[in-house]
Amino acid sequence: MNSARRRGFTLIELLVVIAIIAVLIALLLPAVQSAREAARRAQCVNNLKQLGIAVHNFHDVNTQLPSSDRPAGATTLPRIAALTFMLPFLEQTNVFNAYNQSANWSSPVNSTSSLRKIATFLCPSSAYQDVFDGDPNPPMTWAANVTPPTDYSPTIGVDRRLGAGYLGLPVAAGDTTTIGAWTGMLPKNSKSRLSNVTDGLSNTIAFAESAGRPFVLRKGGKVSSSDLINHRVNGGGWSRPASDFSVDGSSADGSIIPGPCPLNCTNGDDIGGQTFPYTYYGSEGSSEAYAFHPGGANFLIGDGSVRFIKETVTMSIFAQLVTRAGGEVVSADSY
Repeated sequence: MNSARRRGFTLIELLVVIAIIAVLIALLLPAVQSAREAARRAQCVNNLKQLGIAVHNFHDVNTQLPSSDRPAGATTLPRIAALTFMLPFLEQTNVFNAYNQSANWSSPVNSTSSLRKIATFLCPSSAYQDVFDGDPNPPMTWAANVTPPTDYSPTIGVDRRLGAGYLGLPVAAGDTTTIGAWTGMLPKNSKSRLSNVTDGLSNTIAFAESAGRPFVLRKGGKVSSSDLINHRVNGGGWSRPASDFSVDGSSADGSIIPGPCPLNCTNGDDIGGQTFPYTYYGSEGSSEAYAFHPGGANFLIGDGSVRFIKETVTMSIFAQLVTRAGGEVVSADSY
């Protein structure tokens, strides 16, 4: 009686099957990652659109744009971030009502509000959503874990260090604590209105991505993963007014500020180890435009739209987009 012979896989056939599966996974993985990033980027765009609606609703109610209250230097006067004032227009009225405006943003009496993580302020592509910002104000050198981060901040203007050497005419750079041709759409300590944006709302940046703060990030990666005392950007917390920033630019590797690179080279100047108020920045923020999206970053424009600006944009064009009344004509083809 003949019995049927059962034939199994040979070793060669098994290896071929494994190799085919490995190739398919290698082909599929980038597509999956790309799809995930597309979804994260879409959520980032939606967050910025929510901020845009809040800015315009704030203006409708208050007849002025949201602006951070930012007394200069080491002071006991309260500092309040523009994002804090915008909370009621972002469906965060309870957080706003719990905030004591007669106390500083970092005061323990404001911890109920300031410690609240707000999803609208966070880009899903950011890898550092759980790193809290701190307070460098005396008497402590660095009080950690005061407020969660925001990946979006108002641009207050173009810093005077850029000058004609990086920008070229007709862009002017100036002291961003005062109002001038260098001023952005949302300057601090200001009762600005939409009518002050004479360059046109569709031609002026209101909010920029500045992700990963207070860690210092550069093209080559983090400067420090844990030592925020000796390495940090001045700013990053959503309730902290110093998270607003002026445009300084950097070198291509992000190590030197100012410089010709407008975005994604670094998320800010490293002020770690310095004594507050800082030698150059004083009490102002040291952030720069930075995102985790390949090739560029998302920006909220004054008319409420969101645009993806490529890393290849020149500093001159980028600065013209930041200033609100520089009188420049910026073509959409240039960025």
